[in-house]
Amino acid sequence: MEILNVKNLSKKYINGKNEFWALKNINFKVNKGEFVMVTGKSGSGKSTLLHLLAGLDNPTSGLVCINNQNIYDLSDKEMTIFRRKYIGVIYQFYNLIPVLNVRENIILPALFDGKMISDSQVLELLSSLGLLDKADMFPNDLSGGQQQRVAIGRALINKPKILLADEPTGNLDSKNSRAVMKLLQFYNKKFKQTIIMVTHDYSLVKWADRVIVIGDGKIIKDEKNVRVKS
Repeated sequence: MEILNVKNLSKKYINGKNEFWALKNINFKVNKGEFVMVTGKSGSGKSTLLHLLAGLDNPTSGLVCINNQNIYDLSDKEMTIFRRKYIGVIYQFYNLIPVLNVRENIILPALFDGKMISDSQVLELLSSLGLLDKADMFPNDLSGGQQQRVAIGRALINKPKILLADEPTGNLDSKNSRAVMKLLQFYNKKFKQTIIMVTHDYSLVKWADRVIVIGDGKIIKDEKNVRVKS
């Protein structure tokens, strides 16, 4: 079942008399439950693409349809609500609120939507994240890997249709990077969570079942992949 459709997506930046095309005529579709890795060299346009998919930036042309909704037809207020309901975003920098503990950071998006999250739901999520014994701790008391797992939990609390991850292992060592990738693969395989992850580290593509390579703002490769076992 198709969950994402990107059509003729382009993004141009203008600096004085200079023009730069970060993306040019990007086209691809993603089905529910796919784990797609987007990779390419620095400056290739992959982070720009992720920001456009999340509705955090506007394209020069083209459209992004999520659940058959062109997100660029939405007002800013409607986009904010749509994003909380359908899109989870994980960043390279964890963006946790230091005065909130682990549990509070994770459930914050649900509170914004006025949702009631049961203790059993929170405990189940904390357990799957390996953070059950960290629930009352604050971000500054956690390792980088643990903070990233909190950020993943926060992105998942509203059970989004699509999880977008922007270099989620960029600040982690190899051990914590593997732990984060195993966690993402676990959610993808067990809960059929659709994941689109951007990375410059080509060694991580083995975790996905599809790889899109971007170069100079264009898709230069889009192929199925043989994933590693968790």
